Amino acid sequence: MKYNILRILERNGCEVIAAPPGATAEEILGLRPDGVLLSPGPGDPVHLDYGVETARALIGVKPIMGICLGHQVIARALGGNTYKLKFGHRGANHPVKELHTGHVHITAQNHGYAVDADGLPPELEITHVSLNDGTVEGLRHRSAPVITIQYHSEASPGPRDNEYLFDAFLRMVRDGRT
Repeated sequence: MKYNILRILERNGCEVIAAPPGATAEEILGLRPDGVLLSPGPGDPVHLDYGVETARALIGVKPIMGICLGHQVIARALGGNTYKLKFGHRGANHPVKELHTGHVHITAQNHGYAVDADGLPPELEITHVSLNDGTVEGLRHRSAPVITIQYHSEASPGPRDNEYLFDAFLRMVRDGRT
């Protein structure tokens, strides 16, 4: 977990509870969260069946945001696949295009795996793509409150370039409380 994720959420008025990586959906729901954020982390998502099962059980129950590894885990939970990149995405200044707006965000990245665009289930919409290699950089569920990004919105190259994604997640959380 990146501490800046916690700081951003707290700065936006959230009470944050961090659960360990192996927490089950039942344990997480027992904490009575308004939303769930699946954080970045090391590892190959193919070997994280426990995280995939937890994400699958939470989708449609609580608003969810996935960042980096969380993005990959959510894609796998919904039937997508991931693969190892020939050359990982490391460092700052990776251009990512937001497809709805056409806006290009300059992002910070640190990952060696990517979500395979081929075979994504129809309920997932690709929202962001890498302008360097065309890889999937963001997803949105068409009916459940789920958004994901591959890059690190909490570690943007500028002061707060990509924090708009936390705003979108928190809108989903507020909408889910009604």
